Amino acid sequence: MYKHILVPIDGSELAVKAFRAALTFAAETGARVTGYCAIEDMTFHQMGAYLTKEIIAEFERRAHEAAMAHGADLGPLAKAAGVKFDWQVGKAAQPHEGIIATAGACGVDIIFMASHGRGGLAGALIGSVTQKVLSHSKMPVLVFR
Repeated sequence: MYKHILVPIDGSELAVKAFRAALTFAAETGARVTGYCAIEDMTFHQMGAYLTKEIIAEFERRAHEAAMAHGADLGPLAKAAGVKFDWQVGKAAQPHEGIIATAGACGVDIIFMASHGRGGLAGALIGSVTQKVLSHSKMPVLVFR
């Protein structure tokens, strides 16, 4: 049924736990897994007058390096599970947009993602990436908690 799974990773312990669960799911269904990390696109109007182009470029460079390190850490887990694994890093205005766009571009069958369970005031103020993916995605989303 599912042959290609997208697993968004934000570097959190819960995301890695969801990744491990996705590997089990993939091994049982014979699916391959694409991991994805969204780097939020920074702009001057979001950050204020004190940040220069150089500071933003340095932040984005470091974010990309950290995202690539996450992928390098996950590769051996997939190999041990016997699951084909690819890693993608992308820039997105908002993480949920990057997740949905990458899922479409990669031709995945399902998005398998963690939820931090932020509700109430924190969920309203911060916003839930998982909730936004659930609301905007046209493909199935499996939420791991």
